[in-house]
Amino acid sequence: MTEFIEFTRVHILDLPHDLLLNCLARVSRLYYPTLCLVSKRFRSLITSLELYQTRALLGRTESCLYLCSRLSYGSKQCWYTLCKRPTPSPYLTLPKPKPNHISGWFSPCFRPYRIPKSSNYHMVSVSTRKFSHWTWWTCAAIGSTIYTVGKYIYGGISSRVFFLDCRSHTWHEAPSIQMTPKYPLMSVIDGKIYVVEGLNVPDSSDSMKVFDLKKQIWEHLPCPRAEIFGKSYILRSLAIDGKLYLFGDKNMVYKVDENKWDVVGLETRISWAFSDFSCVIDNIMYNYILSRKLQWYDSKGILWRDLKGLEELPKMPKSCTRVRMVNHGGKIALLWDKKVRGFDSNEKNIWCAVFAVERRSEQEVYGKLEWCEVVLKVPKSCCLLEFLAVDV
Repeated sequence: MTEFIEFTRVHILDLPHDLLLNCLARVSRLYYPTLCLVSKRFRSLITSLELYQTRALLGRTESCLYLCSRLSYGSKQCWYTLCKRPTPSPYLTLPKPKPNHISGWFSPCFRPYRIPKSSNYHMVSVSTRKFSHWTWWTCAAIGSTIYTVGKYIYGGISSRVFFLDCRSHTWHEAPSIQMTPKYPLMSVIDGKIYVVEGLNVPDSSDSMKVFDLKKQIWEHLPCPRAEIFGKSYILRSLAIDGKLYLFGDKNMVYKVDENKWDVVGLETRISWAFSDFSCVIDNIMYNYILSRKLQWYDSKGILWRDLKGLEELPKMPKSCTRVRMVNHGGKIALLWDKKVRGFDSNEKNIWCAVFAVERRSEQEVYGKLEWCEVVLKVPKSCCLLEFLAVDV
């Protein structure tokens, strides 16, 4: 990678605009923060939508990881994206940031924050524009965007919907949801966002909305929630195999292709999986449990089985709330925090691991660890909010 950067300084900077854009589009986005160091022209191209349109035309779209955290209680949300450190080269010395002044080191969209020196991968801070100071209840990734619903604006709950364009790292406003969700639950199926009001609300029968990204409109989905759930509550929603599951003290499922609702009995144990520390790959649910194990759901045997082959994975936290899991382009990306040893330490490390999964038999799924590193150092008071994968 560093040889490429050295080559760009001598030759590529003189290339025509279209040809240079074509070259940059073929480079993994993991290296874009480093390429921002080459020149102002590179920074301008890397933050342009034209580059990502070219990447899509060339079939170079890839899954990118995003982390949202809060450094302390009551503070603003901070967004990060995963990047890769370039291989050291004797032919290239990258400029060092000035003390207490990092804004000029990377582009405004990518800024380093407490990067571990020994790590090949690290999280860099993303400077989002507009609405970044507002908080939300839930969010979901779809394509190259992250949608948020249930924002708290000036101390009140709003029906306004916003999305973060992960190509330009800019917030935009989408059509309002036509309801004021206090505890919205979001799921994505076939390019549509399904939003249901969680817990118990007065008007349960009118609590399901569907957002069609192509039409950019919200539609009402008739839901027999009041008939089935009555005054009971919904804790979480789950999308898998073209179906939307709603779990609470009672369970139900919406089959999208059949446009049909059914009650889910105790015969399924998939309700054990919580969205923050579970993910779906090729219609198989993977989950992290309190015994520090990763498991997958056998839908035929109706039971959870241990994921094998991950003996090299470091010791994980006991608390599931400190773990996040996401489908990262067909692989599992696992994120967790771990306190730094030391009596006076006020920091903790954010670990990330990526591994592929392979089903070898009806009863065996193996994981193959690709890498596992500390990607960020944060204050001990830091709280993990969202861990998402987008395609850019």
